[in-house]
Amino acid sequence: MSQEISCGLEYITTPDLQACLTEALHSNYSFIVANVVHPRFRRSYIPGASKIGGFTRSDMVLSPQDWTSRIVAKISPYICVDSESPVVRQRHEDCLNEELSYCRGLGVPAIMLSLQSRNTNNLSRILQTYYETSHHPSLIWASVPMYCTRNARRNNQDDDDECEEAWDETWHWWSKFHERLDWDKRVGVVLELSADIPPQEILKRWLGEPVKAIVIPTSIFHNNKKGYPVLSRAHQQLVVNMVEHEAQVIVSGARRSNIEYYLQYLFRLWQRRPYKADDPMLSYARGWEDYLQTPLQPLADNLDTHTYNVFEKDPIKYDQYQRAITQALIDIKHKRLNKDNKEMMNELCDDVKEFSVSNEKNEMGHGDCLQETQSITVMVLGAGRGPLVRATFNAADITKSKVKVIAVEKNPCAVVVLAAQVREVWRDRDVVVIPGDMRHLNLSPKADIIVSELLGSWGDNELSPECLDGAAGLLKPDGISIPKEYNSYVAPISSPRLWAAAKVASSSTTNQKEKNLETLWVVYMQNKHDIAGTKPVFNFKHPAKGTKDHEGDELTDYRGLPLTDNRRSATVSWVVEQDNVMHGFGGYFDCSLYGGEMISIVPSTHSPGMISWFPVFIPIKTPLRVHKGETITATFWRCVNSRRIWYEWIVEVGNYTTPLHNANGRSSEMLL
Repeated sequence: MSQEISCGLEYITTPDLQACLTEALHSNYSFIVANVVHPRFRRSYIPGASKIGGFTRSDMVLSPQDWTSRIVAKISPYICVDSESPVVRQRHEDCLNEELSYCRGLGVPAIMLSLQSRNTNNLSRILQTYYETSHHPSLIWASVPMYCTRNARRNNQDDDDECEEAWDETWHWWSKFHERLDWDKRVGVVLELSADIPPQEILKRWLGEPVKAIVIPTSIFHNNKKGYPVLSRAHQQLVVNMVEHEAQVIVSGARRSNIEYYLQYLFRLWQRRPYKADDPMLSYARGWEDYLQTPLQPLADNLDTHTYNVFEKDPIKYDQYQRAITQALIDIKHKRLNKDNKEMMNELCDDVKEFSVSNEKNEMGHGDCLQETQSITVMVLGAGRGPLVRATFNAADITKSKVKVIAVEKNPCAVVVLAAQVREVWRDRDVVVIPGDMRHLNLSPKADIIVSELLGSWGDNELSPECLDGAAGLLKPDGISIPKEYNSYVAPISSPRLWAAAKVASSSTTNQKEKNLETLWVVYMQNKHDIAGTKPVFNFKHPAKGTKDHEGDELTDYRGLPLTDNRRSATVSWVVEQDNVMHGFGGYFDCSLYGGEMISIVPSTHSPGMISWFPVFIPIKTPLRVHKGETITATFWRCVNSRRIWYEWIVEVGNYTTPLHNANGRSSEMLL
């Protein structure tokens, strides 16, 4: 039986806690949810007064291992520390602190409490104090229903807008509560499913929240023909979606069947789900979901063997490169053949009286022979350990072309590998390895084709424009660059998990937290919700054209190469279609290699099976609450000086504008 899905059993009352836990474990449940105090027990709490007897059971009824791994403690559901009555509020606050203190002593892994409304100021304050005063605090699970029945009863249920409000309301309860706790990653939400299914947009928004568990009441199961409990197809899909986003499942309510049957059904449901393991990206990314990584800087730093090994396992990227190189070789051969034929025809017209028909045929044959023996020079810039060199030779074999490959690489370790392959693998090929920085080399002959793989997760963030512009002198005036063009994209996203992870990614100091929220992070984003679609930001083409002076003449540098300007700025806007909280942007890119061959990590056009790049997360320092109908406007700058490149960004929603992020590259930069 697969244990990929974790299931717990909720007990309304536990007269014998040891017996309840034993029953659940024997039925293969992983944990139980039990009240800290009997739900009908009301205790009078007078600070400083002595009490006879405890307010709950002794911790010795279970072993320490059971308490710390198999019990989710549930706070008394009647407690309302945000009551309008000062007397009730104070009394319930004392009771909550007493139960939290007891849970801290037990060391339970999670404490579950219920949210009843948007007003949770006092509750948030108490939990902040709990976290500040606990050395090993438990996780907080805030339980909310997916559907607010109070709104539904108060309003007309047949009205679609009112129905949408009932689905929206409980999300607002949770979101306001989480915001007051500063999106703390130790706080998650537990969703109580209802007989009705939420609209898809509501469900997608919940998938962007840190859902720790879903509660499935036994009342929404129905018995099949054999008498076993099953869920409707819509509920099945909802459960699978939540578990795929790492939510656990809690079975709750009256036992309408043997408790083992519920668990067995959930396991079978998980095993029968549409299996996505055939997708290489999902297989590769397993274990890396929502894990933040600092972007590579291959221009400033040399990559290690492990990084090369990971990138070289991508079958799709190099297949696309091979297709692009193949098309480029075909086009160059056709171009040369047409040029040679045109020159020969001109010569034949001038000398037609001096040559016989037989000599004319010999001349034509000689021209074809010359065409076959003329090499095409291909420079691989940033050759690494040689995957693009292999792709070039494969393309040459396919097109029956004679190629001369020049592999340029600055990493000394990679140069050793390339040199060994020249001796051992490519000894029958025309290939030479040139160690050095492509920007500072002057080689001859010039290249007919230059091939590079210098792109980062946001397109230009690994300084491909600066590298290729600096190497422009290596390419013939009519030469081909692969890639020829690439674009970066952004989309506003909601993800408390990513924002909280970015905030504490590298240091706990306040200054470093600020810097973390002005840094691009490479991450396989799973627990996030797209507030709106992707839109293009920056565009780069190669070979790049130089900037022009006031008279329209192209400027050149000291080497006579086009003087390019890789500064960029772009303003993009989105209309919000649903109330949400914006935590930053997802960043993507697509790239046109040559001849219609593309690679992309944009969600709508992602190259199937390509694993070389995860997207980037671009955080904002203060999450923004956005409402339906409002417009999000973001401006991005790509800034350049003689030593480094950096990004700056600013966001506007309504009358609110964020501070400028990463001003003058104070928090993150790419070194030239």
